[in-house]
Amino acid sequence: MLLGVVTLEAKPKYRIETYFINGTKMYQPQQRVWFKTSMGTLPFKVWVSGDYPFQHKSQAEQIIENWEYDYQLKKKYKKSEFIYIN
Repeated sequence: MLLGVVTLEAKPKYRIETYFINGTKMYQPQQRVWFKTSMGTLPFKVWVSGDYPFQHKSQAEQIIENWEYDYQLKKKYKKSEFIYIN
């Protein structure tokens, strides 16, 4: 294996953080996004949480599926062709 080469399976794109609030298990969906600084350094990836936690794991999984669907639509849009008419 080459130094610095990592397979895509090594770093997940999404995850669900779990914690307890007043005895209730909460599920917080998170995604890995690029973070750019204004200091001129290279961007790096950080974990960003969703807006609010859920009480059921299936709800958090649904948010992650929505994020993945949006990502696939963006990829598909970038491959689209445009016809310009003068």
